[in-house]
Amino acid sequence: MSFAIASDDVSALALGAGVLGCGGGGNPYYAQLIATRLLAEHGPVRVVALEEMSSDGLAIFTALMGAPLVGIEKPPSLRALRAGLDAVERSLGSRISAFVSVEVGGAQSMLPLMLAAVTGRALLDGDGMGRAFPEAQMCTFLLYGFAPGTPVGVSDDHGLLWRLPRLPITIGRATIGGTGGAGRRVGVALERVFRRYCAWKGGQIYFTVTIDRPSLMRTLVPGTVRRTIEIGRAVLAARAAGGDAVGAIIGSSDARLMFRGKVVDVERRFRGGHDWGRLLIEGLDDDRGRRAEIDFKNEYLVLRIDGKVLLTVPDLIAVVETETGTPITTEVLRPGLRASVLGFASSPLYHTAEALAVVGPGGFGYDLPFVPLR
Repeated sequence: MSFAIASDDVSALALGAGVLGCGGGGNPYYAQLIATRLLAEHGPVRVVALEEMSSDGLAIFTALMGAPLVGIEKPPSLRALRAGLDAVERSLGSRISAFVSVEVGGAQSMLPLMLAAVTGRALLDGDGMGRAFPEAQMCTFLLYGFAPGTPVGVSDDHGLLWRLPRLPITIGRATIGGTGGAGRRVGVALERVFRRYCAWKGGQIYFTVTIDRPSLMRTLVPGTVRRTIEIGRAVLAARAAGGDAVGAIIGSSDARLMFRGKVVDVERRFRGGHDWGRLLIEGLDDDRGRRAEIDFKNEYLVLRIDGKVLLTVPDLIAVVETETGTPITTEVLRPGLRASVLGFASSPLYHTAEALAVVGPGGFGYDLPFVPLR
């Protein structure tokens, strides 16, 4: 069932996207400011279910590649978004039916909303993760394979970098990525090559990519835009009423409170285009005398409490300020913050053996089994 996002809804979307971003996806604050202005100027954006998209229509997903720390100095660029879209529209024109998020977490959730606002097109209620992940091959679109992929535009805040109108060779209904060995190697290769290119171009680039309805039927994590807004609205309502913001997140979703305490130490290093590190939290209230550790690579990956692993990727680990429910992204972590750790179940698309090989703990170099939310 369709619904609309108006300028007044953007703060709720940004807040919920920060929670589901699991510490990454880019801090949505700057993108929220831009999206709010665009919706005020152009009017509400219609959000539709995939079933409402025409069978022969194409969707555009926009993806921002770069480390969260870089995003503090380089806010989302509307110029880059428009340059990539203009390059793709040269080939597709009216065949573009809607925009879709590559990931609903963090600033990424705002990019297709901005383009939907300035073009008058719809936004799909879903995304390619249901959270945020640090690498391209971890998106369900690439994980399970999608078509056609082209035309594609790559841009930065100076404008269009390059454009690929079509693949040099097309065999039948070939997909980009997929669960097979060749498809997985393609996904990893795309991540590695473009991550280096991203670093060379200053740490932030944008992709504008084409995906068709049959691919989305197999790979989309549905309902995530609505879910994100509902989480954000619940937190905003709790703040206005002087209530429990963390309890509001739990009440509006399937979240579970895992730990509550104070941040006492943060280890952080920048390596290979990503922010790596570990967060240490000493328990308060019911968790007094206990200690939590969370490893991260842009996003939070593994939660240990008193040395025992209690939750791992691909399930979601979110850290929010205890008093306000504000998401604590990895680039703003600092000692002294009062923090609550929440767990969310991930999409079933991530629970297959093929997916866990990519997005489970082993995909990040940990010799650990997947420990799901219980």
